[in-house]
Amino acid sequence: MSRTRHWQTTLGNLIFVLTEEAKSELGDARLVYPWVSYMVADLARKKRLRFKRQAAWRRPKFADCATALTLGILLCLRGFSLAAESPRSEIQQTIDKVIQILQDPALKGEGKKAERRAKLREIIYPRFDFTEMAKRSLGSQWQKRTPEEQREFIKAFTRLLEDSYLDQIEAYNGEKVRYVRDRQDGDFAEVDTRIVNKKGEEFAVSYRLHRADAQWKVYDITIENISLVNNYRSQFSRVLARSSFDELLRAMNEKKLKAPGKEK
Repeated sequence: MSRTRHWQTTLGNLIFVLTEEAKSELGDARLVYPWVSYMVADLARKKRLRFKRQAAWRRPKFADCATALTLGILLCLRGFSLAAESPRSEIQQTIDKVIQILQDPALKGEGKKAERRAKLREIIYPRFDFTEMAKRSLGSQWQKRTPEEQREFIKAFTRLLEDSYLDQIEAYNGEKVRYVRDRQDGDFAEVDTRIVNKKGEEFAVSYRLHRADAQWKVYDITIENISLVNNYRSQFSRVLARSSFDELLRAMNEKKLKAPGKEK
């Protein structure tokens, strides 16, 4: 037969202790406090917690209750914390890590190129949805391809992007990144940035994202209003209009296609 255990405390002390416990795990009181308050109030509403005025706080008896309740709150908070990560913050984290690699003296120089690029891939690849980008770039032709052809296309497309942009990324020379605006509409979002060089010139770069695997992933980039996906779709369509899908794969693997803004 179960027994009901009672602890005496004030509502303020309860929220304070739980917030301090949760904050030590999550590190952001602004996020923790509202949820602790809500969950304590909800428990009180359901009569799982009852409070009296001027209740004495005896921590030794209260500690077990606080710990148990904190564990339950943390389970909810951890899920909420992951879901609360904004598109802008995820893009900014990725860009900051890329810049750290590019500025690392131990990774500079041609002799460190392979190691540097491997580290860049580790940071960049998880942020990009190459399958979605490849699918959008191929357009209506995607559904006409066999699963094997689709897999080959994704591989070729990924290599094409890497060859097109890693050189540009490695040309970083102290440019600053300004985050101008971010918009979210359900599972889709856009983050607008400006790249500012040492001359003060600005170049617009926008990231289009969708939510996938509990993360925000890039499915298109626009550089000075030129869409990467649309640019490649136009080139792919021209190749397919005059030749075969195999010829398109060959052109991609031989780097005969141009990055946005570079097409002649």
